[in-house]
Amino acid sequence: MKRILMLMAMTLGLALISGCEKPAPTPNPEPKPEPPQPVLQSFEVAVNAVTETSMTYTVTPSVLDQEYIAVVKTKESLAALQDEQIVEAVFEDIKAAAASSGITFNEKMAAIAAKGVSENVEITGLAVDTEYSLVVFGVDPSKDWEYTTFPVVKDFKTNAVEVVEYTFDVTATVEYNTVSFQVVPSDNTVAWHLITVTKDMYDYYTDPAGEAAWTKEVFYQAYVESEIQSYAEAGYTEDEILAAMFLTGEQSLYAEGLNANTEYVYFVAAFKIEGTQLYIASEIAEGAYTTGEAPKTELTFDISVTDVDQMRAAIKITPSDLQAPFCWIVQTYDGVSTPTEVMDGVVAANKMFLDMGFMSSYGVQDYTGGPGSPYKYKVGSPDTDFCVIAFGYAGGVTSEPEMVTFRTLPGGNPADCVFEAEILNVSTYEFSFKVTPSDPTTYFTGDVCLASEYDEARIAEEIEAGIQELYDMQAMFGSPMEMSDLIANYFWNGESVMDAQALTPDTEYTMYLVALDQKTGKVAKIHVFPAFAKTKPVGTVVPELELIGYFSGDDENGAVFGQPAATAGMCIAVVKYNADPTATVYSSILEGNGMDTEQYPDATIMDNAYWQEVNMNEPYSFFLMNWDADNTAFAYAVDANGGQGGVSRLLLNCSEANKNNIDELFALIDQVYGQTSTTTSVASLNISEVKSEPVVTVREKAETLSVEPSPMVARPVEQRALKSGNLMQLDYVPTFWVK
Repeated sequence: MKRILMLMAMTLGLALISGCEKPAPTPNPEPKPEPPQPVLQSFEVAVNAVTETSMTYTVTPSVLDQEYIAVVKTKESLAALQDEQIVEAVFEDIKAAAASSGITFNEKMAAIAAKGVSENVEITGLAVDTEYSLVVFGVDPSKDWEYTTFPVVKDFKTNAVEVVEYTFDVTATVEYNTVSFQVVPSDNTVAWHLITVTKDMYDYYTDPAGEAAWTKEVFYQAYVESEIQSYAEAGYTEDEILAAMFLTGEQSLYAEGLNANTEYVYFVAAFKIEGTQLYIASEIAEGAYTTGEAPKTELTFDISVTDVDQMRAAIKITPSDLQAPFCWIVQTYDGVSTPTEVMDGVVAANKMFLDMGFMSSYGVQDYTGGPGSPYKYKVGSPDTDFCVIAFGYAGGVTSEPEMVTFRTLPGGNPADCVFEAEILNVSTYEFSFKVTPSDPTTYFTGDVCLASEYDEARIAEEIEAGIQELYDMQAMFGSPMEMSDLIANYFWNGESVMDAQALTPDTEYTMYLVALDQKTGKVAKIHVFPAFAKTKPVGTVVPELELIGYFSGDDENGAVFGQPAATAGMCIAVVKYNADPTATVYSSILEGNGMDTEQYPDATIMDNAYWQEVNMNEPYSFFLMNWDADNTAFAYAVDANGGQGGVSRLLLNCSEANKNNIDELFALIDQVYGQTSTTTSVASLNISEVKSEPVVTVREKAETLSVEPSPMVARPVEQRALKSGNLMQLDYVPTFWVK
């Protein structure tokens, strides 16, 4: 995580309407160990209610228009962790959940981040009689979701359930990679549920020295909840879920398509069902078994490869059984390996993904670019031998492989490629440009530098060394690539848009593009563009900050902003921005006295403040702050020529002695927005994240923790176990069906 440098200790003031805030550095700070961490805002966190498997909470931030996340982890998993380590542990959970859902970390964070008051958010799927911690901290979406505050941790414990003396007699019978269970409960009236997972998966989560360090009970409860969520995401009603998952009396169950030659464990327990609440009501019975080979099938494939050019081929695969799962892949071919050898290599390199079902296909795969086909298949390398291979796979290989080879047409010599470069945008600190190569098969990279720093030999040496290091790292971590594949994956080809950032104002830069030999990873030729672009000078427009007044949040009482609980006991500072109407203005606020430009230069403020564009048709910010505390409002402008000017500052300090009459605030709202000072009128303005309608909570935006729905569920249900504070997708988990 990028380190955030702050010179003043700060707590973020709340921007109620157009301002954007971020904690400000405190003057003359006490020496602190590196790295210093900012405090952007504070949170009031309350655990409202706790049941056997659920809890509700309310988070009230001091800043209503800045993002934060709230997640639940077991208290044991956070034991002995420092603040930064707690944040990292939460981020790792979210990254794992994002990967399991097939989305990026940023997309996941955008889904679960909250703003404003999150009131009575319910978290379900918790384990009975277990200590948990609710973790809340601020994040900054503009900086790749860096954390902006230390975490607030609120501990709680779920209620206990009386355990009844139910027992289960379970017999597991294995045939190939299919297992049959005969389950005989001691009480035929009790509802029960059986799960089975790989022993590796179970050991991962229950390892006392591991990241999760769960008990058997926590693991079982989390897994059951993940199944419930998967059914719910597939559209099943609560009654259908209960009927599908929870059985009574003696039953015969089976599961097929398990990982071949793999050790599994199973668990079964009785459940108490009260409305929508589920409780484990018995000791958990457990056992183990080991699968055999996957059964062979007569699955065959018709593979056609036509219309091959330099970078694409028309590929179509038709299996003999449209319902059978299979794997297919296109990759470079060495010219000598047999289909079986190629298949074995694919399985060895991708077994985890194959066993999780990520590489399973069904039915016709058409990438010919014709009707019903999305496009021709892109292979990425000219003048290269490729193969298309397909084979049945359901926990293990189920059919003989079939393979077709082809060779792409020759591309141009990268040393002969000519580049055109067009400037798209230039500002004070960056510029962007479009690159168009004469040969779309040539891969390239590039950068900018000062004319005095351009050294072609050094550039070539550094680029080749970097490519070699990347190549070696791929092999080190068990995913080796052919050099041509690595170049295709990590570098540009064809028309591309590139950005040069963090540049010096009013400075001329040389740009260079480096054509690469795809087969060797060596530099084929460097194309230099002297005096390519010059950044704009620092702008001349500096906005004026005008204090309109200080108002009591108690007097406002929700009449303007619709959140009386947030404004209660606080001061509302109103700031107006005055600037050349042709300029674009950005604002922020930090707690502390930041008026000393030598101690806190513009560069420091620019790097550490959280900026938001000001709507100059409504040039006001409404900052929520503590009484009798220094805060500093900041603003800068980008002039009509794209020049970014210096930072202007305004020291704010609210006190009861200098507060204004609340009627002045109501009159200002009426004057600026042309409506009466009502919650509805302000909410309709779309100038603030603080609105009258209910705040979208973390839970409403996405399942944030405990258990997250599986992204791949079908009828009959084929489900995966996830890790979102819970289970990680380590293996493919089939559904049990009553025989």
